Amino acid sequence: MNSTDTLLESLRLFAQTAKILNRTLNRGELIDILLEESHKISSTRVTTLYLKDVESRFNDIYIISDGMKRSVHAPGLIDSGVTDHFSGVDESDRWRMLVNEAFNIDVHERLRLPVLRHGSILGYLDLYDPQDESARKPQFLEVLNALVDLFVIAWDNAELYEQMRKKSLENNLLLDSARMLSSSLDLDEVLHDMMLALKKVVDYDAVGIFLVKRDTNKVEPRVWQGYEGPDCRRRLSVKVGEGLIGWVIKNGEGVYVPDTKADDRYVESRPETQCELVVPIKADTKIIGAFNVESNEIDAYSEDDLQFLTVFASQAVISIERARLYKEIMATRQLEEQLNVARMIQRTFLPRKNPTVAGFDVAGRIIPSQKVGGDYYDFIEIVKNQMGIAIADVSGKGMPASLIMASFRASLIAEIRNNYAIRTILQKVNRLLNESMDRGNFVTAVYGVLDSKNRIFTFSNAGHNPPILIRNDGSYEELTEGGLALGIIDNCDYEERPVYVARGDMIVLYTDGVTEGRDSEDELFGEKRLMKIVMDNRKKTAKEIVQLVIDSVHDFVREDY
Repeated sequence: MNSTDTLLESLRLFAQTAKILNRTLNRGELIDILLEESHKISSTRVTTLYLKDVESRFNDIYIISDGMKRSVHAPGLIDSGVTDHFSGVDESDRWRMLVNEAFNIDVHERLRLPVLRHGSILGYLDLYDPQDESARKPQFLEVLNALVDLFVIAWDNAELYEQMRKKSLENNLLLDSARMLSSSLDLDEVLHDMMLALKKVVDYDAVGIFLVKRDTNKVEPRVWQGYEGPDCRRRLSVKVGEGLIGWVIKNGEGVYVPDTKADDRYVESRPETQCELVVPIKADTKIIGAFNVESNEIDAYSEDDLQFLTVFASQAVISIERARLYKEIMATRQLEEQLNVARMIQRTFLPRKNPTVAGFDVAGRIIPSQKVGGDYYDFIEIVKNQMGIAIADVSGKGMPASLIMASFRASLIAEIRNNYAIRTILQKVNRLLNESMDRGNFVTAVYGVLDSKNRIFTFSNAGHNPPILIRNDGSYEELTEGGLALGIIDNCDYEERPVYVARGDMIVLYTDGVTEGRDSEDELFGEKRLMKIVMDNRKKTAKEIVQLVIDSVHDFVREDY
């Protein structure tokens, strides 16, 4: 076959490969395709591919020779020399030695092509010892560079798909854990199910949920998997401050250790462990335990995994605290137990005190009631000079409403931590609730961010009672921009709107528990009464106005709160 025929055959292979690359989003398959097709086109003895992983580290090299393929873990094997022609390989070249070790082939010449993505090095494609002189021609170099460019496009698509898939799994897992809360009051059963569900997103070889024994300095495993031996519980038990688990509980912050053997805090509980992730389980400001995952591979996790495990652990604390409370009161009152647990869950969501915001007077409060519902409000610190403000109401009452609110709150905080726009946060929370709630259930909410420095309040209203913006001159308007209540339909767009809040202006957010209070004649308290109270007293402090509203509703319905 002459060089022209060989070039035509290479172009045919290139066209065929381009189609194949567009058919898969599996990164392992993409690596195989690039190796196999570049090996065919170049007619070399050995072809290697060295790529950065998701953490931008060079760790693994992929090698092919005469149909045989290998992958070799080779961290730090960096050689940035790039050529546009085949040139000699030095006897001491680490790449040459690695190829020799993998296939027992002594190579002499190498052509290195950079794998570039957005102007940065993603990896290197190396071709060793061409067996056809046509592979030395410039035309073949152009074909191979074009093939590499196609691979990078397919790699980007695969990486984006993987990120979206993982995010979807994370969100579904958060909702699954919320469902688990309502499925059982057996603490061990719930924690065991959550432990198994976690593996869908964060792979592990060993996992454990550890709780601090009340009124002691001991930390004991509650549920675990992957640890062997008859004395497993004893080996896993530590004191607060001891080992990585004890350190996390003592300091209240998560830790990722990519190499446990290099960390003095690590206490060996299983010889195979190479890296470890530990996050605290927090009930309000108190650390009650830790969530721990271990891998047999060095540097198997990332900071994203640490962040997700932290959010996941915040779901676990709901089940832990609820189950503990249930066990304590079950012995005395079964019927009252559900109402008490629901009230406790609702209270754990609420701010313990009103926030201090420079230039603003902020206050909020829930009106206590004999009927436990799904009302919720929160002040969420985001960054300096920015505070999230949320108010919401779940359809229905009692335990089911409290559990739905637990799911809503966890999803809302998780999405806020991702720094999305307000409209995007509500879109994602809506989708999650739609997937997890029974038909007919929904959540109305308003979420906004107060920029205290610029005095801007940006909000979106998801079918909730419109907040009232009252200007210093007595004029007012209702803040209605947003979209449908959350959880009704799968896909829903939300509008967001910024409003300037001048000194002396006031924004009133409330649930229908205020306006739908009824007197003995079944008359509603209504928006007009609320407006009159607020307008007549708008020169008073926020805390005083909140109390006046509560007292007025109390007097209107004549019910003991």
